Amino acid sequence: EIRVLTANFKPGDKTVFHTHHFPVTVYVLEGAFTLELEGREPITVQAGHALVEPKDVKMTGHNRSTSEPLRVVIFYASDPDTPFLDLIH
Repeated sequence: EIRVLTANFKPGDKTVFHTHHFPVTVYVLEGAFTLELEGREPITVQAGHALVEPKDVKMTGHNRSTSEPLRVVIFYASDPDTPFLDLIH
């Protein structure tokens, strides 16, 4: 199943710490998206560029700006009824 989502982040917003069961492509429409992967250096992608979040890696996404919003489009393929993410506690 192909899924497409949009997400909006206010300045300073951060996703929950999570993993995915499948690779997720994030395309940045506005602002800058920082992906923090466990055990790796953070990756920041500017508007007009994309990155692929790997499966089964603990991560969080972040809008590190103190003043600018962040808008992204998220694309992924998965088995039907597979949850988008699993929370890490």
